[in-house]
Amino acid sequence: MSARYDAVIFDLFGTLVFESSRADWDAMHDASAAILQVDREAFHDAWVATAIDRQTGRVGDIAEHMRTLAARAGGWPEESQIAEVLELRAEWYRKWFQPRPGALEIVREMRDLRMPTALISMCAPDTPPLWRASPFAGLIDVEVFSCEVALRKPQPEIYLLACERLGVDASRCFYVGDGAYGELTGAAAVGMTAVLIRDPADAGVEALRPEAEDWDVVIEDLREISALVFDDVP
Repeated sequence: MSARYDAVIFDLFGTLVFESSRADWDAMHDASAAILQVDREAFHDAWVATAIDRQTGRVGDIAEHMRTLAARAGGWPEESQIAEVLELRAEWYRKWFQPRPGALEIVREMRDLRMPTALISMCAPDTPPLWRASPFAGLIDVEVFSCEVALRKPQPEIYLLACERLGVDASRCFYVGDGAYGELTGAAAVGMTAVLIRDPADAGVEALRPEAEDWDVVIEDLREISALVFDDVP
C-alpha cells in the first residue's frame, strides 16, 4: 500500500473528541459566575477578553485564571468557590472530552500503517493533561498544544512547528479538522491538504465552534481518511 502523504495531522476538539454544545458551555459559565458570586455578563466578557492569553499559556493554571476572571468581574472568591468551579469544569470535560466515532480506530490504523501523525490543538492549560491521561495517550507521534507553544491557529507557525517536529514538508501533510478558528484556511496556506470533518449526527446540535469556516472537501467519518491518504485501500 503506497501513501499519498508523509503525515496526517489532526485537530482535537470537534475532530478526535467531541465539541461541546453551546447550551452546555453557556450553562457551565452561568453556573461558574453564580458560584463565584459575580455578574454573569461580566464573567463572560472577562473570559472572551482573555481568550488569546489563555490559548497561548499566559494565564497560569486554570485555578489562577479563575481567580483572575472573578477579580475582573468584581469578585473575590474563597478557595472553596474556586474548587467548586474547577469541579464544574471537570464535569464538563468528562462529558465532552470523549473519543468521537472512529477516532481511536483511525489513529491506531495510522500507527499500524506507520503513517506519522500529529495533533494541533487550540486549548486552555488544563487540556494537555487530560489528553495525556486519555485513551489517545501514546498514539500520536507529535503533540502541539497552543497553550504550550504560545502559538494559535491559523498562524502558519503552529502548523510549521508540527511539520518540523515530524520532519516532513507541509506540502506532504494531510490535515483534518472541524473548521474552528479558520484552521483549514491556515493549514492550506502553508501547503497542506485540508479537509473538514462534519458528522451528520451532529446536525441537530449547536456546537461551540468559534470562527467556524465552510470548506469544499468534507468527510463525514474519520475512517474515510484511509482511502484519502493511501492508494489501494479496499
